[in-house]
Amino acid sequence: MMTELQSEYWLKRGPWLAILLSASLWIGALGFQHIGGMQPCQMCYWQRHAHKVVLVIALLAILTCQLSKSGKWDRTFVILIGLAFVVSFGLAFWHTGVEYKWWAGPKTCSATSTITEITPADISKIFEPGVKLPSCSDAPWHLMGVSMAGYNALISACAAIISLGVALRGKNHG
Repeated sequence: MMTELQSEYWLKRGPWLAILLSASLWIGALGFQHIGGMQPCQMCYWQRHAHKVVLVIALLAILTCQLSKSGKWDRTFVILIGLAFVVSFGLAFWHTGVEYKWWAGPKTCSATSTITEITPADISKIFEPGVKLPSCSDAPWHLMGVSMAGYNALISACAAIISLGVALRGKNHG
């Protein structure tokens, strides 16, 4: 169980830690995409959007704290950060289940066909709206049997538990 002193410590640093965590996960995903050449599927993008929400809420918390006369932020922001991490966990867990074939993914997450020959008609398709993303059920990377979505689920769940636990126990802080 977390002591009051530990709760105060985490509440005071919560938005900063949320920025560090979500930015790290988002930058890591971008690195896998742009450096590692692993194209994200639709569900990967949804998870990125959840981390963008965490970043916006955390930045608003910090900005509000800086602009307030008391110099303190309301723990409501830490609750909202925790809820955004819950959404991130939910999306990542759903994606993990799709990757491990525990359940089906959205119909929009179907696999693309392999191209063996490029024709002029294929080239003209790049100007058509809508891009076909990779299948959500094919995880391009694993570490110790866990995919990127699996790690995102684990990390987001921990962040949600800590954020909500601290916010519900702590006092307003700055």
